[in-house]
Amino acid sequence: MNDVDDIDRAILKILADDPRMPYSEIARVLADKGHELSTEGVRKRVSKLLDRTSPFFLLEPEEHDWEIVRLAISVTDEPGAKDALLEEIAEMPFWLVCKGIGTYDIYAVATAVSNEDVDALVQHVREIDTVADIEFSIETSRDTTVDDYLTPRPPDEST
Repeated sequence: MNDVDDIDRAILKILADDPRMPYSEIARVLADKGHELSTEGVRKRVSKLLDRTSPFFLLEPEEHDWEIVRLAISVTDEPGAKDALLEEIAEMPFWLVCKGIGTYDIYAVATAVSNEDVDALVQHVREIDTVADIEFSIETSRDTTVDDYLTPRPPDEST
């Protein structure tokens, strides 16, 4: 995020709030925040940002008739187990699968029609030989603060 400046962050926040806002309106909102940019300047910045980002959907779970399930998966200590599991889970109906270092090895997010479908998906993952443990939750509500996502700060810094 070092090469994303305050104007880029403002544009991303505007688009997170209203992804269909016209460039001319974005330029007006930016001007209200003290950033003078032409409509063409906004278009160029948005194009660059879209080339460097991935889609991030912020759908509110309570507004839909499906469930959002989040899995935190620990993997066995076998060589290559984490990479193999990442590939296997990526072939399943998860729309986000991440590998990392921390209290779990793989993080995955999916949508399901019902709690029964959530149970079946979790059970399917649990049956994979290299899975040591799974913790999961069904998202029921969310408070998203895009400003905190776009402006990394040390954990002890208050806003």
